[in-house]
Amino acid sequence: MAAPKRISKQTHLGTHIIAELFGCKKLDDLKFVAQSLKEAARICGASILHTKFHRFSPHGITGYILLAESHISIHTWPECGYAAVDVFTCGLMDTEKAVQYLVEKFAAQKVNTRRIERGNREDVL
Repeated sequence: MAAPKRISKQTHLGTHIIAELFGCKKLDDLKFVAQSLKEAARICGASILHTKFHRFSPHGITGYILLAESHISIHTWPECGYAAVDVFTCGLMDTEKAVQYLVEKFAAQKVNTRRIERGNREDVL
């Protein structure tokens, strides 16, 4: 796999992508979900500090990857084929690449995303 793409200029402190993934597969497989989020972090060039995942009974997973650059989180509803994903990073990370990786890994049939540029540099500096 290619090295993470670095964004050359950023006018904000962080990028937050909120993604809704529909028609997904393997959302109740704890090992698969955790590995997928870890790989998404690696792909966007982030540094993993901590991971925590929990499997609900009878189904569903919630979890996060704590990054030096912020976090990636997920909450799944396997019975609906739905996953709610957050990718929030500061610095020059390729958050879109991380989201696209998760879309592909979970074989999402439909995706809705919202991108929020957090901390406009003109306002905070």
